[in-house]
Amino acid sequence: MKPRSIDIPDLRGQTWLITGATSGVGLETARSASASGARVILAVRDTARGREVAAGLPGPARVVELDLASLASVRRAADELTAGGGEPIDVLVNNAGTITPRRRETVDGFEMLLGVNALGPFLLTALLLPLVRRRVVIVASDAHKAGTLDLDDPHFRGRHRRWTAPSAYAQSKLADMLWGLALDQRLRDGRAGAGPAGVDVQLTHPGWAATGISNASGNAVVDRVVTGVCSVLAQPASQAALTTMFAATRPLPPCSYTGPDAMRNLRGTPTLIGRSAEASDPSNADRFWEFARSETGSP
Repeated sequence: MKPRSIDIPDLRGQTWLITGATSGVGLETARSASASGARVILAVRDTARGREVAAGLPGPARVVELDLASLASVRRAADELTAGGGEPIDVLVNNAGTITPRRRETVDGFEMLLGVNALGPFLLTALLLPLVRRRVVIVASDAHKAGTLDLDDPHFRGRHRRWTAPSAYAQSKLADMLWGLALDQRLRDGRAGAGPAGVDVQLTHPGWAATGISNASGNAVVDRVVTGVCSVLAQPASQAALTTMFAATRPLPPCSYTGPDAMRNLRGTPTLIGRSAEASDPSNADRFWEFARSETGSP
């Protein structure tokens, strides 16, 4: 069955900030939001590519340098965006993510996937939250269902915990689910230091998208096989981005989790989907929140 498209409302007068908007799902999200009338802020590591993307968008766009593997870069980006009181942001889309074939660390000593996929976005959101007027969207993944959050060894430094790309990626996406849950609860009870009232959090899973993040094994043969399989079974990035657009624009219950409706949520039309019990546990969310605040020096 061919996936249906979705109706995207008129976004004129809105400003959207999208991280990782130079390729894949982030790029398609930026194109869709811009085509619907939004002014788009592209928060990206490669600013030259960001300017190319901005020039190709139908509406106004701004490029801000952001490397989520560096807390200093996150703070510089936030300082730039909040200077002079800052420009209101209607929707903040935490889209950027990474996967690596071998264990690496960020400049701050975090395991790379946890740092880029969760801790960097956590700090960015905390610093920009006073500017947000409507919604924070966190692009998570159904990979969270295989994740284990080990706060005794979150960076896979100990001997008892072997690093693998799937386990590290699953942990980072479980972390996204948990800090999103914790943030939403704090927004609703006034503990998050938010600006205007009425801001909520939405979590989304793009499904199996045919993007570069799939080709990260470090083995050229394996990557060619994955690319071939993706070309047949995965949905294009433009279709995967509809889950983000759905999460960003629909009137949804607070902290809903959306994703494709077919092939075990790997492809299809955006809808509400289920999450793991661990990702639904407020005590887990609180534990990760306090850990992330300590690691990042977040307000």
